[in-house]
Amino acid sequence: MSITFHSLFGYEKQDAFGYASALGDVNGDGENEIIIASTNTRKGGIISIYSSSSEKLLKTIVISRKKVNTIRLITRDMNQDGVDEIIIAITYQDLSGEVKVFSVKKNKTLIRFKSVRKYDAFGFSVAVGDVDGDGIPDLVIGAPQPIKDGRGKVYVYNGKDGALIREFSSKIPRGSSDYGTSVATLDVNGDGLEEVIIGAPGVPKGEVYIYSAQYGWLVHKLTGETGFGIAIHVDDINGDHIDELIITTKRLEGNYVSIYQHYNQLYVIENDDVDIGFGETITTGDINGDGKKELILGAFDSHYRRKKYTGQVTIYDGVTGKLLHRWYGKEEKSQFGFSLCSGKLNGHFKDVLLVGTPREMIRKKGVVYLVYFD
Repeated sequence: MSITFHSLFGYEKQDAFGYASALGDVNGDGENEIIIASTNTRKGGIISIYSSSSEKLLKTIVISRKKVNTIRLITRDMNQDGVDEIIIAITYQDLSGEVKVFSVKKNKTLIRFKSVRKYDAFGFSVAVGDVDGDGIPDLVIGAPQPIKDGRGKVYVYNGKDGALIREFSSKIPRGSSDYGTSVATLDVNGDGLEEVIIGAPGVPKGEVYIYSAQYGWLVHKLTGETGFGIAIHVDDINGDHIDELIITTKRLEGNYVSIYQHYNQLYVIENDDVDIGFGETITTGDINGDGKKELILGAFDSHYRRKKYTGQVTIYDGVTGKLLHRWYGKEEKSQFGFSLCSGKLNGHFKDVLLVGTPREMIRKKGVVYLVYFD
């Protein structure tokens, strides 16, 4: 597999450029732009938007002056105007959080949601899907409340007016379920409405819940060992036009990733390396042009040739789970693969992969690699 790398660099040392990334047509020019988050610039957390054709910086958005803990990015046409908005989910170091739906076209925040409870880590996870059947994407926001014996909540908001549709909370009488650490949406039963998927990877066992947002009831529950549900991703990776549910289990013996369809486990991707973050970043894309999407997993704390935390990215066949390609970061503590996303860029018929490498631990500018597969 022939690979070409292009590089986008951050602005200043230790800026954590590449903490998160996304692709979307946010200015209405008919091409996807490249959107990259930095958590630690002198201005605070910022979003940088680049042209996919020239790779030149088009715009920067300062999203917060407060100290940022995490940022998640999604692009979606929320107001049905034919142009993508940017969904920016932020948790701060004081464990408050907020989620903004930002229009680059209008240069303003359309809807904003903020922490409901103190220390709730609101916005630690976020997903978008039409859960109420009105044809407009809705927002699913996790608030796992990792301290103060918090049990975690997940909030579902209408994408049109921001009204609260549903609130889900853990029924487990303990404060260590980490309920809401991961969220996703998936039309499980084929009725045209997407269900809400919630990961609770806590102890003594991890669980992934599937709820109807329309009725509020639990549709199904998947149970695994402690750490099951640390990350969740949804996409059709075997080309049968049915989305699979991809779930990572974080464990001391080494993380593994399970692929489900209709609650049935199709296969598991094992990993024996301990504490490398395997599968904690996930994307999917047709990077080899065969018409089917590959499963792409990051392991941002992986080691390489005695260098610590260089990071690695692995690519698997979506049908069989067979390893197709693996490559490592070369720079110690650079955390290659800390963020991943894929999609179409600049007329390229294969999906392009974006690999975030924050390099915050080595006090260097972060970098995002644009990976083209020839």
